[in-house]
Amino acid sequence: MHSLDNAGWEVRLRSGGEGLKNCRFPSSAEIEIVGNEDEVILTVKSKGLLANMQTNAAAFEAWGLVLLFHCKVKHLKIALAPDAANLAGGHVERFLYRLRRFQELFPGRVSKDPALRNSARALDRTIQRVLNQPLSDREATNEKKNERFAKIYAPSKSISESDLEKALECSGSFKEKFALKKLMRQWPVGLFEERVAEGKEIFTGGKSAIDLIGISDNKLVLFELKTHLNRSVGGISELFFYASVMRDALRGRFQFEDLHGPKNCDIRPDDIVRCTGVQAILIAPRMHPLVQNPSIFQELNAATAQHWNDIPVAFEAVQIKSLPNDSLGDFDF
Repeated sequence: MHSLDNAGWEVRLRSGGEGLKNCRFPSSAEIEIVGNEDEVILTVKSKGLLANMQTNAAAFEAWGLVLLFHCKVKHLKIALAPDAANLAGGHVERFLYRLRRFQELFPGRVSKDPALRNSARALDRTIQRVLNQPLSDREATNEKKNERFAKIYAPSKSISESDLEKALECSGSFKEKFALKKLMRQWPVGLFEERVAEGKEIFTGGKSAIDLIGISDNKLVLFELKTHLNRSVGGISELFFYASVMRDALRGRFQFEDLHGPKNCDIRPDDIVRCTGVQAILIAPRMHPLVQNPSIFQELNAATAQHWNDIPVAFEAVQIKSLPNDSLGDFDF
């Protein structure tokens, strides 16, 4: 059977339907895709290993899902290029953790290159794995609504993800849409061995954070936010990682040092660990066609229902239809 490279798989992807005709795979310089319908080897390079998860070079889960469910590849093997395989530290640990959780959902269809080492510290049950949490007091959001909304009245290229995130944190319609009893922004997902301290990092320090996190009854709701200028497919990989980490917190695999957060934090670790399920939502004013197409989220949810049924996890994409026009307005979804 004829082997295809990145360009060949792009042609195959674009033939999959009207909404996909302008979609593109990354170049082989970013992430290498080689193989036929029976098996594709997806190789992550050092650029992707060290990059933000949303970038084309790093988002192997997102591109893997595209290959499996849009290009109808039967088996996917994930590998590291030699320049990446020789690296060590938090980036490698996070990659191995992500890969294991991805494999869990698609047994028999996703495997790792045998050359990869077998396990990550994040998966080692013989050590205590500890998550960090917000360290500083937060400003009271009810006092900041007018100020935050004012920054997004007129949609333009100047609206940052941070501005949008802060406005959503104050939004009544946002909380009503997702039945959120509690909500806050920037929940960190750094993982450490034994305690949160320099030199104890398992993942890449403590800077990674979930954009918005909420509590809806007994459900933990995670939001990955994109602006109208950022429609990356890689948001799926970010959301998948955050959902995996927080599911492991609910399972007791990962723990918090302190179940009480700083003052003005609307959510505390003890709120999180009481939850019995996770809802993971990609939210944006504009969606990439591969996100708009329901296939990937449908297949993810079918897989989690089958393989992660101890702590249910559901993924979805929600569009922000309009922003508030003034201090009396609000978001529409």
